[in-house]
Amino acid sequence: MKIYKKYIKPLSLLFLVFYQTVKSQNLFNKKTILELKLEYNNKQVKKNTDKKSLVYSDLIFQQESNWDTIPIFLNARGNFRRANCYFPPLKLNIKKSFSNNTLFEGHKKLKIVLPCLLQCRANDDVLKEYLAYKIYELVSNEHFRTRLANIEYLDTRGEKAEIHPLAVFVPENLRKATIYEGEEAFAAKKPKTHFLKAILIEDDKVVAKRNNAKVLDRFVHPLNQAEIPSITNAFFQFMIGNTDFSTAYQHNQKLIFQAGRTIPLPYDFDMSGFVNSSYAVVSNIQNTTLDITDVKQRLYRGFKRDEELLQKVRQSFIEKESSILELFEEHQLLFEDKKTCIEAKKYIQSFFIILKNDTKFKQEIIAKSREK
Repeated sequence: MKIYKKYIKPLSLLFLVFYQTVKSQNLFNKKTILELKLEYNNKQVKKNTDKKSLVYSDLIFQQESNWDTIPIFLNARGNFRRANCYFPPLKLNIKKSFSNNTLFEGHKKLKIVLPCLLQCRANDDVLKEYLAYKIYELVSNEHFRTRLANIEYLDTRGEKAEIHPLAVFVPENLRKATIYEGEEAFAAKKPKTHFLKAILIEDDKVVAKRNNAKVLDRFVHPLNQAEIPSITNAFFQFMIGNTDFSTAYQHNQKLIFQAGRTIPLPYDFDMSGFVNSSYAVVSNIQNTTLDITDVKQRLYRGFKRDEELLQKVRQSFIEKESSILELFEEHQLLFEDKKTCIEAKKYIQSFFIILKNDTKFKQEIIAKSREK
């Protein structure tokens, strides 16, 4: 077979791009739950939220049947969860030289969603949020890829501000001059192990690269965003009962620019009626008061569009109904409380009741579409 030289270089470049893409997606290609181990001081990470004060740790992970370790740097993320949760969500920073030839190759940054509170339902809340990501993956070509993980987390905890038992016999005015000064005067907290469900989320730059796009970090009004992706995002948020987002101000949303189109990427769904976390409240972004009082109430937050486009997206969701509901059958055994999974499924089914009823669709979506 004769091979023309002019085709060799383009084919080589194509193969290189394909190879790099496949390599960078290995972490998210499998549906199996990733087994991880982490060790860090929870209080210390909560205090360290910027790039200048990262916390060092080792990420221990299972690849096939073997365990491997790479060094990482952690910081807390998420304003609300960091302030109100026992476990703040994390951002993992990984140096390229450490991740080469591992499961994490091609991922310099990763987000990790952890359970918020020390509650028996906390892991199930994470599972519901994970299912929200998987639902959006079914309805939109542009999305954050995610992977479910089991994390054996050791909170090193450090020392507690408590006088060493032997120091109580020393008069207070002499304690600073005794051998119990400093570390000897404090009893160390014992490390505590937690077994947590978690969600690994790819970085927005990886999403952009995978979609041949660029991350867009500026204000873009939803009406200036790509029509079908924007409507799809609005339908999805209505489906899961989420009002805690703003595509214009990029609150729980990222934007990518692809072939002249601005496309929204939603994330963080813990305030939705679908997840129905114990701390969820109706959002008031930009001090906007909404007509609902409970997170389980739905309110369409999309903008007025050509009705033909709304009908097109409506039909697309209806066609994916069975695939969406199958997700609950596939993940039911992972829930600690099976009723939680059943209730979450019913919540999504109630969305399709609205979608397939012409009157309800006009009342709940078309009539509620925003003008500003």
